[in-house]
Amino acid sequence: MSAVGSVAACTRPPAPPVPPPSPSPSPTPTSWPSRPGDSTSIEAVVFDGAFGTAFVTAAGERLTARYPGLHVQVRPVTAVATELTPRFAADATPPDLIGNSGADALAVSTLLDELLPLDDFLATPEEAGTPLSDALFPVARAAGTVDNRQVALPYVLTVFGLWHSAHRLAAEGWTIPATWDGMLDLGERAQSTGTSLFVYGTDAADYYLELAISSAIKEGGHEVRVALDNLAERAWEHPAVLGVLRAIEECVKAGFVLSGGDYLKAQQEWTRKGRALLYPAGSWIVRETEPSTPADFELAAVPVPTLTSSPTLSPAAAHLTATEQFLVPSRAANTDGGLALLRELLTPEAAADFSRQNLVPTVVRNSVPSDLASSALTSQTRMIADAGDDVFSWRFTSHYGLSTDLTPLWARFLSGRLSAEGLAEQTQALTDKVRNDPAVERYTVS
Repeated sequence: MSAVGSVAACTRPPAPPVPPPSPSPSPTPTSWPSRPGDSTSIEAVVFDGAFGTAFVTAAGERLTARYPGLHVQVRPVTAVATELTPRFAADATPPDLIGNSGADALAVSTLLDELLPLDDFLATPEEAGTPLSDALFPVARAAGTVDNRQVALPYVLTVFGLWHSAHRLAAEGWTIPATWDGMLDLGERAQSTGTSLFVYGTDAADYYLELAISSAIKEGGHEVRVALDNLAERAWEHPAVLGVLRAIEECVKAGFVLSGGDYLKAQQEWTRKGRALLYPAGSWIVRETEPSTPADFELAAVPVPTLTSSPTLSPAAAHLTATEQFLVPSRAANTDGGLALLRELLTPEAAADFSRQNLVPTVVRNSVPSDLASSALTSQTRMIADAGDDVFSWRFTSHYGLSTDLTPLWARFLSGRLSAEGLAEQTQALTDKVRNDPAVERYTVS
């Protein structure tokens, strides 16, 4: 055999060409709205009250800008329960997101099995990696929790305090004192100019109930709040409670409290006519009095007074509540869409826009625009910051429907026809009646 033949015999045949790799299939999307079968339509039904519904529409527009295939429908209603109760029937489908507020709101306690728990939603991380709940004021979670489940999420942070004209007080050289003794002194100075210290509307006399409870809680501490909210026996005999009622009674006897008619007329006596200095209310008062408030009024709020200069809670402690709640029904056609729209509402951008339009803060921390020139909003932001963790709330008056009976009692008290002791006694009787009624579903706080 020749050498050439030997080499040829040892040569291996060429390897077959390697076929190009097959393109790997695209991964199946795992998040809404890109998964197969995901609904791209979101229906929101929102209470059309003092804050309107434009803020939800704007959030929907931001969501559709991020996901162009989406369609978000926001339907305003003025009677939420009347409109939506039929849609919770077994053969019906509720909307994906509900703005549940107003006099005809859905009773959340009767719909617990129909509402999607929001605990996991609030635990989801934001871009910074912290849970969404960390971006919200704690009062937002507390107000929406029933039976240890987060079933609702309120949006607006209501700040309660003594509202006044900062312009008027500055012009007079007056400041609002931190104690009731100081209030009596201010009342005398105001009276010398023909001005009352307070004004009340007969149908909103329970605004002074809020003032009294807030003042008593600050003076006596959380034991007062717990006793009142739990409808405890003799709760209205607590020294802090009776002390505040007697202080208000002194204002009445001194002629410092003006009866202004119905609540709208009373507000006009205060804002437009300047016949009173102070009006206790929540931050809804900003929009409510807008038509009657002069341009130079400079509406602002300060914390309510206490009996002593060394109360149990700090003088800056404040009553905050979270309102304008949102619900996601568990049987909605697109719960993911409802949650996405709710999350969009909780972005700093959406919250800032809401505060800019309505001059009230939301439950989103640090979202009030710093460039907004509003004495009303600035004072609320200052109260929140000064209070820090020293905030409190209660719900026994609304939860048990006590305001209906308490409002006329307070109208009698503020007009001088009922004593502080008589008011406390009759209020205790009303709370005892609720506490002893086996048909009433009660809650307990600590």
